[in-house]
Amino acid sequence: MSYTALARRYRSTQFDEVVGQDAIARTLASAIERDRVAHGYLFCGTRGVGKTTMARLFAKAVNAPGDEPKDVAQAIMEGRDTDVVEIDAASNRGVEEARELIANCIYSPMRGRYKIYIIDEVHMLTREAFNALLKTMEEPPAHVKFILCTTEAHKVPPTIQSRCQRFDFRAISVHDIGEHLKFVVGKEKVKAEPALLQAIARLGNGSMRDALSLLDRVMASGEKKLTLALLEELLGLPASDLVDGLVSACADGEPGEALPRAEALVASGVSIDQVLESLITRLRDLMVLSACGEATGLVDFDDDSRAHAFALASRFDAAALVHMIALCENTMQRCKSSTTPRALLDALVVRMAMTERIADVAALLRGAPEPAGADGPARGGGGPQKKARAAAAEPEPALIGPGAPPRTPPAPPLDAPTPEPEAPIAPLAPDAGEQEVWSRVRELGSDSAAMRARLRMLELDSIREGKATICVDSSATLTWAQSESRRLTELLRRATGREHRLEFVVDSGRSAPVLEDAAQAQRAMDEALDHPLVKKAIELFDARVVRVERTPSRREAESDDDTPDAPAEGADDPTPPQP
Repeated sequence: MSYTALARRYRSTQFDEVVGQDAIARTLASAIERDRVAHGYLFCGTRGVGKTTMARLFAKAVNAPGDEPKDVAQAIMEGRDTDVVEIDAASNRGVEEARELIANCIYSPMRGRYKIYIIDEVHMLTREAFNALLKTMEEPPAHVKFILCTTEAHKVPPTIQSRCQRFDFRAISVHDIGEHLKFVVGKEKVKAEPALLQAIARLGNGSMRDALSLLDRVMASGEKKLTLALLEELLGLPASDLVDGLVSACADGEPGEALPRAEALVASGVSIDQVLESLITRLRDLMVLSACGEATGLVDFDDDSRAHAFALASRFDAAALVHMIALCENTMQRCKSSTTPRALLDALVVRMAMTERIADVAALLRGAPEPAGADGPARGGGGPQKKARAAAAEPEPALIGPGAPPRTPPAPPLDAPTPEPEAPIAPLAPDAGEQEVWSRVRELGSDSAAMRARLRMLELDSIREGKATICVDSSATLTWAQSESRRLTELLRRATGREHRLEFVVDSGRSAPVLEDAAQAQRAMDEALDHPLVKKAIELFDARVVRVERTPSRREAESDDDTPDAPAEGADDPTPPQP
């Protein structure tokens, strides 16, 4: 007798045996029980999630209720019943096949209650074939039912979908696939490691048929006990112990130990992409364990694998694992366009090994020392993050009593002058002119070089009765001014002491000189900020540059002093110098 694949031998025979599609199974069973069977159904979902199996179970339930007669029920489940016609749309996709199907619909079923057409991969039909089926799908004969199955529902015309009841089959969870694999292994009387079954469940990617096919392939090896190492060898996957060794070396913070582990992975014959994918998958599991604790249900492990993974995750901080995953993903993208992917992999390994040495920038800004033990920087713990922080040392209490020496307040350091608070700028008088008001606005808004440059592109045209009209040089400047209207209103309020409503007017005639003036001011600011003395002053006094003014040179000053002032009009002649 020929061998039957596991995926066919362990196909579900009842609605309650379908794995991972409980809601759909209950709905269809209830519809049959209440005699509310529709004339058309559309089953959508990825491969291997039970669409065709559910269609056969539905056909058996309506044509052989209670599995009676048994020969009819068995024939339906094996796909050889005359009243349940299965059509592969990939090979029967033309309009002629559709017309033949329509012509056969007039014939009554031979043994069952309904004549049921199961069209698999229905999205492969041509547009003409779909059009030919429209009328029959809308008003089929009373004895005809259609069940359409597809993995690409978006390719099925809306006119067909609207004539069917649609059911979306979800991908089967890793846990459900793993439990079914345990059932199959028990039935087959084969010993298998729990880690192997979990790995096959993950590789199934939500497809029960793919997972059973992988298990069938491993069982064909003839080994007495099926192990995870056997699966990795058959599929050419990176060895899990080598991946864990690389992650462990990174946890030790020693690049010299991590690089040989990476070399062992590459030397085992796997590609760099596979190495990176395995690293990302493993680091994700460790991140979840580090963030949620050992008992979390977000990862699927047997007890031994869970304990080992949690012990490894406890050597990292969750933030470090997040950083390492991002590094792996970035390296994977860069390797696709690189001629030296191995160099990128080695650089990644070194960076991951040094992740735990990266100083906390926030701690450095606060002036807090990095936590360190006798042997070097401390490692972040896994699971819930450590919330204990070193408390600040409290000052010693002063001695109270007649014998206590008087306490002298510490003198302020000589090299740290106390900065004087800036005096508030008083608002201008109500009769101040537009030029004076706008000069004050530019002064108040000179905290950043970008704002100074923008304000030089604006001019205050008029200000009266709570309304200020501002001229802009171009539509681009107008867009910026409108987006910053709140800030401009606040600057104007601080300058005048009153609220004003802003109105913007485009005046393109003043664009060129304003832009040139703004560019010169920006260049002067950049030159000042690059000057070594200015840099030293900013660093020493924690200061900022507010305005740049040009001081005349000594030669210019002397030439100004030598030039005699012209006498004012109407003034008396100056008195000649006395001898």
